[in-house]
Amino acid sequence: MCAGCRQRADKPTLLRLVWDGASGVLIDERQRLPGRGVYLHPACAPRALKSRAIGRGLRRGVDQAVVADALSTLPTG
Repeated sequence: MCAGCRQRADKPTLLRLVWDGASGVLIDERQRLPGRGVYLHPACAPRALKSRAIGRGLRRGVDQAVVADALSTLPTG
């Protein structure tokens, strides 16, 4: 389920974000990193960021700047 739009989708179409204690939020490209993850459509990233859904999904207080930094590495378009 996408954290941004709350719609169900196939896993390969979703992006997975995980919490890494050392560097904050990481994009899990292979969807294999351990720990709690949050799934979202790449197009829903701004909505998930605005609603703080990523921090809630990871069950921790996440600095929005760290999340925005991780999401800024996504290709646009």
